Amino acid sequence: MTLSDQDSGARTASASPDVTALYRMLVENVRDYAMFVLDQRGHVLTWNAGAEHLKGYAAHDIIGQHFSVFYPAVDIAANKPGVELEGATRDGRYEDEGWRVRRDGTTFWANVIITALRDVSGELIGFAKVTRDLSERKLAEEQARTLAAESAARTEAQRRTDELDRINHQLIEQRLELEVQTEEAQSLAEELAQTNDQLQELVQQTEKAREAAETAEQFSRGILESIADPFVVQDAEWRFQYINAKATEIFSMGGRSGDGLIGKVVWDEYPGIVGTVYEREMRRAASERVPVTFEAHHPERAEWSALYCYPLGNGGLAIQWRDITSRKRAEESARYLARASDVLGSSLDYEHTLAELARLVVPELADWCTVDVVTEDGPPRQLAVAHTDPEKVRWAKLLAERYPPNPNATTGSPNVIRTGLPEFYPDIPDELLVAGAIDDEHLRILRELGLRSAMSVPLVAHGHVLGSLTLIAAESGRRYRDADLELAMELARRAAIAMDNARLHRAELKARVAAERANQAKSDFLAVMSHELRTPLNAIAGHAQIVEMGLHGPVTPGQQEALERIGRAQRHLLGLINNILNLTRLETGRVEYHIRPVLIRSVLGDLSSLVQPQFAVREIELVTVLPDEGTDAPHYVAADREKLIQILTNLLGNASKFTPSGGRVELALVRNDADPATAIIRVHDTGPGIPSDKLDVIFEPFVQLERSLTIPAEGTGLGLAISRDLARGMHGDLRAECREGDGATLILTLPRADAPIL
Repeated sequence: MTLSDQDSGARTASASPDVTALYRMLVENVRDYAMFVLDQRGHVLTWNAGAEHLKGYAAHDIIGQHFSVFYPAVDIAANKPGVELEGATRDGRYEDEGWRVRRDGTTFWANVIITALRDVSGELIGFAKVTRDLSERKLAEEQARTLAAESAARTEAQRRTDELDRINHQLIEQRLELEVQTEEAQSLAEELAQTNDQLQELVQQTEKAREAAETAEQFSRGILESIADPFVVQDAEWRFQYINAKATEIFSMGGRSGDGLIGKVVWDEYPGIVGTVYEREMRRAASERVPVTFEAHHPERAEWSALYCYPLGNGGLAIQWRDITSRKRAEESARYLARASDVLGSSLDYEHTLAELARLVVPELADWCTVDVVTEDGPPRQLAVAHTDPEKVRWAKLLAERYPPNPNATTGSPNVIRTGLPEFYPDIPDELLVAGAIDDEHLRILRELGLRSAMSVPLVAHGHVLGSLTLIAAESGRRYRDADLELAMELARRAAIAMDNARLHRAELKARVAAERANQAKSDFLAVMSHELRTPLNAIAGHAQIVEMGLHGPVTPGQQEALERIGRAQRHLLGLINNILNLTRLETGRVEYHIRPVLIRSVLGDLSSLVQPQFAVREIELVTVLPDEGTDAPHYVAADREKLIQILTNLLGNASKFTPSGGRVELALVRNDADPATAIIRVHDTGPGIPSDKLDVIFEPFVQLERSLTIPAEGTGLGLAISRDLARGMHGDLRAECREGDGATLILTLPRADAPIL
């Protein structure tokens, strides 16, 4: 039996007589595709296991129904099923992608191919429909099983043909015998007529079987050619038996033709895969007779593929593969960027982290990795070099000492650092090595390294080039692509930011140490000067008192007034010096606190009588508000009594200074509803208030805030700063509030305390 003329161009082995059966076996074994036959009007005639798996219908549920049940309502309204049948009838093939509906109502995105089926006379007999779930790839296994069934049908057709030839031979012998024995032929005429009838029936059956085989072959070939992924079939001897259009296209990129590979042994044609994961997994699928799926990398092409191997009934394999380079590169980039971030963030010692980064990328991203950094007063310095072989690293460092890079070179790391632009060499020709060599010996060494591909990218942070990162592929045979350059740029960006942050941290730490030393020197100076100034001030006060007492003679009224002014100036200056001394003690932590339960009523009462004369002179009303004895209001606070009096004296003095004559200052003890464990002492004045943007500034040392142009600033600006530090030293706080036109309120918060046990 031979193939018809229309099949003479098929890419099948001419030595294999079971091509149709092989196609049919492939169709039945593929489970990742829904494949079925429609009549001329679109009713389902056949239903394979892949269709039932994909669409959810059993054969007895769907056969006879119109195939539009697989389409969403909007597509049915647009007559999309009819358009697809018309397109397949007109062009012989119609391909589409869109939403399809399973029996349970769920939808999936499918690739659909409808092929017009015609008999040998060209008359349309129906359609072959292939539906593919784009996330699943199991159709090849179903197709492989189908091929086994087709092979059996083909064998049966051949057997019938042989039987027909045998019968024909017998008839010829009978005819010769009838010519010799004419008398006997007459008696056998009736038997011969009966035999002729049987012969005609066998001829008709054989012709039908031949037509069915040709139709099945066309059907199987149409289905296999519609598979979008590369797909090949190999026999038990590893010879190519079938190569689809997509696989032919890929093979042609390597200079091979699909027709030329038919009948050839895969290991002979592609010796490079011998000993790799390709050979190991393909032989495992063939020997164990189980489907095998695996992923493999092509170093020279920098590509990844996912392969699916399905054993066939004749001992061969059906192999389908898919390009997964984009996914693998994305996974690789994410993995390395995450690991690089961990490395770069592990320490502020950027020299250590950059060296760790160089070791991280070897050998999966590069065979060699170097990091060069910019120095403050010299040429760039090679900070790190990495390779899997420590001996090669040592040798590379010696080579760099022997042949130091030219800072003015127009290529390589010096040029990248100088221009801030990356350099990318997917392939390194010998001319590039010659251009970069210093002498013949240097060129010889460069050639021995076997450099295949390289890229050098700048380390840029905040617009400044801090160095460069260089990745080189050599013995691995890897060739870098644009995606590799993007990954290297991102690694360099993160490394530069980490490096810049580390440098800024070092500078900040250095500045902080210098500032702390300067602040300490200031505090020491103020403390010494405060002590030194108090001695002559005390002497001034003592001598003024001696003169005022008349020990040196009578004192006139004018002299008495002058002595009083001297005393007031001495006391004022001594208060300023005491404030400075207190501030230095607070800053240096030399203030001691004696925290005990303090009765607030007693402190506020004593304080009111102490400052009342000062308020009376300025005609300011001082009001003290205390809670009733029987209430739950606070009565005791945990504080140092002397420090508390000092704080309240400062607050009242500040209030009297900014309250005009006729004004009012209120000193009140209230309960803190927001925090019942604390008590609030509030000092409120009726002065001009404090601007809202200055409420925190007033607590800074040496800050004097003029609340009014008519009231001059007095003092050193240390009273509130000292008061807040003292409050915090007693586990409390001091803050300010102000509403425009309603004066200022200073709020002292201290922990509540129980009454002491007598």
